[in-house]
Amino acid sequence: MPFQQSRQVNFPRIVTFIVFSLVFGVGLLFVIVKLSGSGEIQFKLGDDVFEVGNAEVFAERIRSDGSPIAWASLSGSRPIYVQHIGNDSLTGWFAIDARSPSDPVSCSLQWETESQIFIDDCNERNTYPADGEGLTRFEVIVNAVGVVQVDLNRIFSP
Repeated sequence: MPFQQSRQVNFPRIVTFIVFSLVFGVGLLFVIVKLSGSGEIQFKLGDDVFEVGNAEVFAERIRSDGSPIAWASLSGSRPIYVQHIGNDSLTGWFAIDARSPSDPVSCSLQWETESQIFIDDCNERNTYPADGEGLTRFEVIVNAVGVVQVDLNRIFSP
């Protein structure tokens, strides 16, 4: 019965493979970080169209509470107020950027229930009407099945 020869391990080849893999991995990581910082690559963590929910249900909630619904964004960078004005639940919807126009990084807008206005946290003299006129607003539609949808990539222009 012949002996089966064992394969010899080629250490220089293994070391070369490991070094090449590490250099390639570090280089790839560097390229990803560089491109993500340049704005050429955008990481998308959620949908561009935000579905609020049933128009009738949310219109009644806003009417009974006397205030718009505040929605915090996942990343904290784009919180919004969803507002409904009027008696028809299919029309009169507004999505308003909840960040302060005077300092969007540090301040936000607050809703004043008694006077039905938005107040700038940084400068309380700056007030805005219930429909958010003068603020950044996003396009809102009520789809065919009665669901309110906010397109966070489309600025509302009347």
